[in-house]
Amino acid sequence: MKLTSFNGPFLGAPCWSPDGQRLAFTSIAENQFKVFVISASGGKPRRLTTDPAGEEPSSWSRDGRWIYVGSNRGGDYQVWKMPTQGGRAVQVTRKGGFRALESPDGKVLYYAKSGGPTTSLWKVPVEGGEENQVLASLSDDSTFAVVDEGIYFIPTPDPTAGYSIQFFSFATRKMTLITKIGRPFLGLSVSPDRKWILYSQLDERSSDLMLVENFR
Repeated sequence: MKLTSFNGPFLGAPCWSPDGQRLAFTSIAENQFKVFVISASGGKPRRLTTDPAGEEPSSWSRDGRWIYVGSNRGGDYQVWKMPTQGGRAVQVTRKGGFRALESPDGKVLYYAKSGGPTTSLWKVPVEGGEENQVLASLSDDSTFAVVDEGIYFIPTPDPTAGYSIQFFSFATRKMTLITKIGRPFLGLSVSPDRKWILYSQLDERSSDLMLVENFR
């Protein structure tokens, strides 16, 4: 079922509200990505802010009151949270950040940030506070999923062993290999019953060199 009719601009990054009644997504407006919310049954999308900075949604808060976004409104990319009913955005991180997910109990925010060639995973209390590194390596900012017991993630590939899905336990602080995989693309998700993991895999990438003759 088609929900939007923007007639041209790129749309993407859809994410469900916790109650399943709304969707947040991104679209281009004023030459920047902006966050919109729409009813899951359709209707007119509502833009959350009029700030001129870029912003991309990553997740909803567990209580459905906020949408976390990566935004450069302060000059560099940080994690912000926007009231879902509209209003002033609140800055959450101070040392860089992009994609963010709340812990299942809604008390801790886990977020990815890039530092040069590497991407790492950090955490901060949802109300703000000290920011601490959790994992030193992620394949990109979308390849982690938080559950009650720990974090499933895809680390930067080992030069000899390649890519894998691993689990970091909160209780033991140890990592466990779940499975080796091919080259991942974007995203990682775990089913609520913890029986399935979803990820995208890039199976083929190719290009051709073409020669144009007699073009003058």
